[in-house]
Amino acid sequence: MSFSPKTLWTSTKEAIASHEQVSRDAQLARPPGRLDGEIIAVFLLGAVLISMLNYYGGSSDWRAMELFVYPFVDDPAEVVSSWFRHSDHGRILRLAYWSGTSVVAYFVVPVLVIWLFFKRSLSEYGLPVPGRSTPFGFCLVLFLVMLPFVLVASFTDAFQSSYPFYEHADRSVADFLVWQLIYASQFFALEFFYRGFLIHGLKRRLGIYAIFVSMIPYVMIHFGKPLPETLGSIIAGIALGALSYHLRSIWPGVFLHIVIALAMDVFSLSAQGRIGLF
Repeated sequence: MSFSPKTLWTSTKEAIASHEQVSRDAQLARPPGRLDGEIIAVFLLGAVLISMLNYYGGSSDWRAMELFVYPFVDDPAEVVSSWFRHSDHGRILRLAYWSGTSVVAYFVVPVLVIWLFFKRSLSEYGLPVPGRSTPFGFCLVLFLVMLPFVLVASFTDAFQSSYPFYEHADRSVADFLVWQLIYASQFFALEFFYRGFLIHGLKRRLGIYAIFVSMIPYVMIHFGKPLPETLGSIIAGIALGALSYHLRSIWPGVFLHIVIALAMDVFSLSAQGRIGLF
């Protein structure tokens, strides 16, 4: 979709109409005081999935894989350790584990609940088929606006000590591409959960305030990262949430998250002198 003042004005009018319709739907969805089982399920499932990821979804939690190989080998601890700790590709396998658990918890489980229990389509939860209705031109403009801030941050010690997560991303083209694929998969799942499942699952009762509800746990998963990034996630959570809410699609957020993460890795490697961009 091309970007122009006319298309931006059209998108703005559609967003306003969408917000007004969602607000009306939120008021009429259930009589006041009556419990909504679907809304409660979104809250409870969201809390359980975030908790499980916190305890078992990190790249350091790879020993959980022993449960899956236990029926097939005599010493699962030794086998899993040989893969994730002693292998030359142990680090990328640990990151693949982190991304894989995110995909399962953030995407696979919510999708199954939406299909099997809510009996709804994924398009109702912000996952329409990408097409002409997705304003990728507008997203590109947003990316270009954010790019200078990413570039400046890439020269800080805190930034360079954190990115890229995969320390050997510059070892070969294959290492870099495999890592970006793993990284992108995690971002897709994350966007579906926070900007799709939570926002579109709650907006029927909360309206636009669903954006702020989803923003809080999104900020919390940034704890431990550089403080400017954590504070920036407040703005990002609201902005990406607003895009998904008004456009009824997570694809703009997926696009922005992936291209910004790619830029962060490239700029960090360049600032460290590990690739020859600067």
